[in-house]
Amino acid sequence: MFMTQTWCFGRRRALVALSLGVAGALAAGPGLADSSAHAVIGTRVAASAATQRPETVNKCHRSKIDVPSCGLLWGLYTQPVPSKAGYRSDYGRFERAIGRRFDIVKAYVDWQQHVTFPSTKFASLASHRRRILYVSWNAINYDTHRVVYYRNIARGDYDKSVILPEARRLKAYHQKIFVDFNHEFDAKAQSGKGGPASYVRAYRHIHRVFQKAGVKNVIWSWVSTGYVGNLKDIKASWPGAKYVDWVGYDPYNFAYCNDAKWRSPYASFHPFYAWLRRQPGMRHKPILLGEYASAPGRHLGHWYASLASTLRRMPKIRALFQWSAPTVEHCPVSLADSASALKAFAKVSKAHYVTGR
Repeated sequence: MFMTQTWCFGRRRALVALSLGVAGALAAGPGLADSSAHAVIGTRVAASAATQRPETVNKCHRSKIDVPSCGLLWGLYTQPVPSKAGYRSDYGRFERAIGRRFDIVKAYVDWQQHVTFPSTKFASLASHRRRILYVSWNAINYDTHRVVYYRNIARGDYDKSVILPEARRLKAYHQKIFVDFNHEFDAKAQSGKGGPASYVRAYRHIHRVFQKAGVKNVIWSWVSTGYVGNLKDIKASWPGAKYVDWVGYDPYNFAYCNDAKWRSPYASFHPFYAWLRRQPGMRHKPILLGEYASAPGRHLGHWYASLASTLRRMPKIRALFQWSAPTVEHCPVSLADSASALKAFAKVSKAHYVTGR
C-alpha cells in the first residue's frame, strides 16, 4: 500500500511541477492541518530577522561530487511566489523560521529552445557559495504542455537549440550544480515520451554533449519515483554508473489523505533504499531523496522529529529535499501548514547527524 501511495502521489504531483505550480495553498481536511502554522512562520521570521541571519550549518568537507564527509545536505523545494525578491524570499522565510540555512535548494525547469538555466533569480541563492543549486530538467514545454520525445533528444535534434546552449550556460556558471534529467521518469505522467531504452539513450546523449563541450561542474543525478511496482522499468532505465553520480527517489507518507495506513519515515524510505543497495552499479552511489514529505495527521510532529534517527539507519542517504508546496492531491504537505511539523523539522535540521557537528 505504501508504495502505491508513493507512485500515485509522484504521478499527480508531477502535474504541479509541469504546470509551474498552483496558486495559493490547498485547504486541509477537517482536523488534518494546524491552522496556526502560517502565523507561527510569520512570528518566527519577524522575531529572528532582526537578530540573526541563518548561517550554513553543514561545513563538512565535500567530495568532487559534493558528498559530505559528515552530515547531510539539508534541502528544500518550495513553490516560488512571484515577486521582485524572487526565490531568495521564498527560501529565506523558511530559513529564518528554522534558524539555519539550507545546504541545497531545488528548481524544476522545462525543455525550451534558447532558454537556459539557472535563471538569475535562482542563481542568486548560490551567491557566495551559500547554497548548492539542484535542477530537475524535464522533457516537456511548460507553456504548451508539449512533450519532448526521448528518441529526438538521443538522435541530436535538440543539440543546437537546447542542449549545447545549456552546456555553455552551465560551463560559464563556474559553480557546481546538480542536474537530473526527467525526474520520476517511471511515473505514468511521463509516459508517451518513450520507453526505458529510449530514456537511457537520451540521458547518455545529453551527458556526452556536455562532456564534449567541456562541462565539468555538473553533478549528474538520476531520480525515480521509488515505487516497487515499477522496479522492472526503473532498472531498465539505468543509464550506467559512469553517467550517474547520485541516485535518488521520492518517498512520501501519503497516509490519511489517501485513506491508507500511517507510515513512519523508516517505513516510507527503506523499501526502495534496500533495493538500491542490492543493485550493481547503483549500490555504491550516494543516495538522495529528491522529494519527501508526510501527509498531515496527529503524529505529524513525531514523524518529522524522527527523521534524524531514521536517516542514521540508512547512511547512504546523503542529501534530501523536503517538498513544501501545494499538490493536486488536495493534501497539505507544506511545512507552512503545520506548526508541529515546522517545529520538529527545525529541530532535526540542527541535529548532530544532519549537520555533522
